[in-house]
Amino acid sequence: MEYVVSVSKKGKNVWKIYGYDFNEEDKLVFSSERINPLLIWYYKLKKHRRQKMMCDECNRVFTWVHKWYEKTCPESECPYCYV
Repeated sequence: MEYVVSVSKKGKNVWKIYGYDFNEEDKLVFSSERINPLLIWYYKLKKHRRQKMMCDECNRVFTWVHKWYEKTCPESECPYCYV
C-alpha cells in the first residue's frame, strides 16, 4: 500500500489499514488490507493525510496526500498542470 490513511479495528482482534494504491493505469485507488496486530504502531507512524487543494494556475480542486510534517503543497503537485 502506497499511502496509508487510516488504521482501525474491525471486530474482535481484526485490524485493517485503509489507503491508496496505484493500479495498472498509474491512478490512485482506495483499498484496504488486513494486518497483523503487531504491526499497528508501524502503520500508524506511516499514516498520510488527505487535504483538498486548489491550484493557483488552473483553478481546479485536487486531493493532496501528505505526511503530517509537510505544511505546504509543492507547486508541481497539481495533477492537471503537471501533465
